[in-house]
Amino acid sequence: MLAIAKFGGSSLSCAANWKRVREIVTGDIARRVIVVSAAGKRHADDHKITDLLYLCHAHLRYGVPCWELWRKIASRYLAIRDECAIDYPIEDDLDAIYESLSARTSADFLASRGEYLAAKLMAAYLGFSFVDAKSWLQFDYTGNVLQEASYAALQSLADGRKIVTPGFYGVLPDGRVHTFPRGGSDITGSLAAAALHADVYENWTDVPGILAADPKIVKRPAPIETLSYPELQLLSAAGTQVLHESAVAPVRERQIPLHIRSTFAPDAPGTRIGFDAPASLSASGVIGFAGRRPVSMLRVIFPENTEETALWEVRACLNEHRIETFHSACGVEGLCLLLSSGAESDTLHAAAEQLRERFPDAKVKLRENLAVLLTLYRSTKDIPKLSAAIEASGAPVHHLVQTPPGAMFCVNDSQYEQALRAAYGAAFA
Repeated sequence: MLAIAKFGGSSLSCAANWKRVREIVTGDIARRVIVVSAAGKRHADDHKITDLLYLCHAHLRYGVPCWELWRKIASRYLAIRDECAIDYPIEDDLDAIYESLSARTSADFLASRGEYLAAKLMAAYLGFSFVDAKSWLQFDYTGNVLQEASYAALQSLADGRKIVTPGFYGVLPDGRVHTFPRGGSDITGSLAAAALHADVYENWTDVPGILAADPKIVKRPAPIETLSYPELQLLSAAGTQVLHESAVAPVRERQIPLHIRSTFAPDAPGTRIGFDAPASLSASGVIGFAGRRPVSMLRVIFPENTEETALWEVRACLNEHRIETFHSACGVEGLCLLLSSGAESDTLHAAAEQLRERFPDAKVKLRENLAVLLTLYRSTKDIPKLSAAIEASGAPVHHLVQTPPGAMFCVNDSQYEQALRAAYGAAFA
């Protein structure tokens, strides 16, 4: 059994959290490969180490002294080292990095030092070997991961050992450090799991898994205990803040389960993804809800059965105006399209007017300021009940699309929150 455990910045923000991480890692001998982020915020008014490093780079670029910033960065890691009684001279690494800084220092190199320092300290804390991400995670010059080469390199370096490797960065062909976008440590963990054919990829964070609804709108929503990868993809597309697709693809491709867990509630079940799903969370068969807002809806209603060329022309018109369509449904009366919020109102109306000119016999209806409430389900039996609950809350359902395993309710954006509360209450009461 091999588990890849990735710990995010919130899990590594202070010495107390480092002690939690150590308990988690040592609590299961399967956790032999650890991926770490840079130290995150300790409280709301604090700074992430990565943010301080980017600010430090800006100082260097414009010739502004960055010593005071560097002292803040160094003090965070020194405090963790001292409070956890880690026998490691982190001062040597801090001094070496600071002495190497100049106006020519790349932002990627400097930003990656937060993960580098965290991994050095964590390896010493756990008694594991440190494996620099530069030694295995390889990019081409366009920033794409060279998966086969990276996997082979990590397999050789790990070779059954207990290791800690930094997240967020790797190396270009010329030896320069290259970073992922923010949240890149999740991608590193996924790649490590895929490379080593892990039995599970554990992503440890500050939330108890994926919740069945937005906790800012619904009080104490139930956690989702299991999801399939297609279900996760649907939730992500609808706006749920889960892992980025790039962090899911490597493990999904190798059918490795992903387990989202909380460092602060390690005994909680979390959310398991890719496992065989047992019985659904609620008697109604609903798994959870997600929202996409604001959106617009375009209907093109033809007087008779629609020619395929006409449908193609509608989509071409929207593409010409750079209007993104995230769902379309075709029926005997014509076409209904759900449009993303990126386009300005004037652009939407210009596209609608162009379609009216192109199809004078058709009815072109544009409705703006809508929201999509996605319901993820494993049984359709109570979808009418949810629709009735939403309507009863005073939020009219303008359009309903059922594409298993999801149903999309289109409501007014201003009434989205009441619609969500009503639907959640009907599903989980």
